[in-house]
Amino acid sequence: MLIKLGIIIAIFILGGMMFSTEITALFPNTSTILSDSLKNDINALNTKITNSAENRLDTSIDKTIQSVSDSVYEGITETGDKLVENVNEKISEGITETGDNIKTEIIESSESSKEILTNKISDFDPFSFIKNIFKIN
Repeated sequence: MLIKLGIIIAIFILGGMMFSTEITALFPNTSTILSDSLKNDINALNTKITNSAENRLDTSIDKTIQSVSDSVYEGITETGDKLVENVNEKISEGITETGDNIKTEIIESSESSKEILTNKISDFDPFSFIKNIFKIN
């Protein structure tokens, strides 16, 4: 029985010696009063955990915001490019259509003017015109 108890105590002492650095890292404050020591160690551990969690959250939120910002910027850029392209196409179509309309109107006006001039010239009698000018009422 004493041998078993000795073996158990030896295992605890050996374990304490082997893991003393990890125990010291987790609970660095050693005090004569166990409750104060544990309280300080737990508060320090809580602070480390909280700071680590805050840093990870901040990093994660920053990455998420950057990703969303990049996506929104790309979407706005693509939409703006499409709008500019559509406006340019509409302007080009409008200019082409207006040019075609002006060309058609000029051709029609030219043909109409030719017809009118041809009709007026063919109906024009210079002798009667001169006679009418010198005719006294």
